Amino acid sequence: MSTPPTQLRPAARTKAQIKRASAAARRAADRLDARQLEALERRYRAAADEIDAAIMARAGETGNLRLSVLQDLRAQMDGIITRLGEERDAMLFAGLDEAAELGVQPFEQAVAGTTLARVPEEAVRFVRTFVAEDGLQLSDRLWRLDNGARRMVGEAVESAVIQGHSASQAATDLLSRGEAVPAEIQAKMDAAAGGRVSRAARSALLRDDGNARHNALRVMRTELNRAHGEAYMLGGQEHPDFVGFRFLLSPRHPRRDICDMHASANLHGLGAGVYPSREATPWPAHPNTLSYVEIVFDDEVTEDDRAAETDRLSWLKDQEPGVQEAVLNSRKKAAALRQGLLKENQINTPWSVLKTRYERQGVDVEAL
Repeated sequence: MSTPPTQLRPAARTKAQIKRASAAARRAADRLDARQLEALERRYRAAADEIDAAIMARAGETGNLRLSVLQDLRAQMDGIITRLGEERDAMLFAGLDEAAELGVQPFEQAVAGTTLARVPEEAVRFVRTFVAEDGLQLSDRLWRLDNGARRMVGEAVESAVIQGHSASQAATDLLSRGEAVPAEIQAKMDAAAGGRVSRAARSALLRDDGNARHNALRVMRTELNRAHGEAYMLGGQEHPDFVGFRFLLSPRHPRRDICDMHASANLHGLGAGVYPSREATPWPAHPNTLSYVEIVFDDEVTEDDRAAETDRLSWLKDQEPGVQEAVLNSRKKAAALRQGLLKENQINTPWSVLKTRYERQGVDVEAL
């Protein structure tokens, strides 16, 4: 005997409220992300200004830095970077708490009992103890941020000062012999000028490849999103009608990548991008992700969804070449897919590894 519609309405209304609250929580998490990243950006730029002041205070009458000031300058710069790291960590940990609270909010009115009270704390604990594929925990990653910043800034300053000092010595020797100083040596003498040393330090902290600011912003976004998503999934699986989580691409998703497969493939017969548990959900797919997850209820799964179950390899084969290359992040891997060489368990394997493996099998990889 079917349940009368009047008895379904409260449950349906509750689920609709959860969906709306989930969307609102994602928007709030986006605002938190923007606010935290903006504050972190300001703090790194302020640290660059502090380092600039420390450098300029040690420039001599000629405006150049001498070798004798390097040890003291390095110590002061290290202190600035240490304080920067402490303030960054305090911002991050406060943000993790807020992100986790946002993640559990959609379920607070719908899940009975007190099981949700522990969810934010559990989610944050998970984030702080989670070991990524590279073997690092969050504490390791934060230590690397500071160690890398000290190394990059210190090496940039030392290189500039030593280069300028060496050039000055060479110029002195040439002049003592009555010889002209070549233009390239004159240019290197300016490397130790306070302004140039300061620009080198600022660039190392804020602009160079692998700079500390970029790496810190990346960690901040990744871990805030992780705290939000973990809390959301811990709360969502407590709902009696929970059937899975949908991998949602952010409206700000910048380009096609493996996230598009996660959000589109119907791997479990639950619908496109829906996974039956936290363990099965491939989220987050990569650091610095902008994607989220959303709860799916049992009455949302249709017979068409169940009949359309597929696997990742079959889904990839059905996509156009451009999508295949974007998802696999490799033109060669996409060609191997179309040739029937790529296996299901090789989708995430780097091409450099597959290339060697295929060559041993006698495959002409250059022809792919």
